[in-house]
Amino acid sequence: MTYEYRSVSFSKDVPRSVTLQELNDQAEYGQWELARTRITAGGTRTVWLRRKIMPLPAAG
Repeated sequence: MTYEYRSVSFSKDVPRSVTLQELNDQAEYGQWELARTRITAGGTRTVWLRRKIMPLPAAG
């Protein structure tokens, strides 16, 4: 299975509720799923999202 990845970063000043809403929107409308999360010592949240790459139908 082949995946497409995207990273999204949130500063420590962004409320957790806003972060969760953004990730929910990405999952619902963009078909993204959570692949990895990291919170740095400075408080920055970095989230990696992934989704399956859909093969194009054969022309013909």
